[in-house]
Amino acid sequence: MAARHAQGWVTCGDPADPDVPAERAPAVIAAQLAKLHTACESEGRTPDSLAKVLLQGFTAERPLSSLDAFVHWAGTYRELGITDLVLHWPVPDSVFANDLTVFERIATEGLAQLG
Repeated sequence: MAARHAQGWVTCGDPADPDVPAERAPAVIAAQLAKLHTACESEGRTPDSLAKVLLQGFTAERPLSSLDAFVHWAGTYRELGITDLVLHWPVPDSVFANDLTVFERIATEGLAQLG
């Protein structure tokens, strides 16, 4: 559907296996992107015409644990072809629990470090 009609494609990882180890999560996303590229090509559409969005917080990765962790995470997914990242505001006592100070540093310094 995305290849035929959408302006963008969104993933949160592997919904069938949300416990994929952090080190394997990029491979899961890369496989999803490969399927998207194949679907786009079969529709006669360039994959670059779609935004590719990754929602943070649904894999074992913890990119909001530090500024360096975020920069590494974001750089990894940018190299794979993800065009947009969605970060969840820190929510205490939830899967989205993170340090607000780190979150603010990511917002103010993280993108600059990605260049």
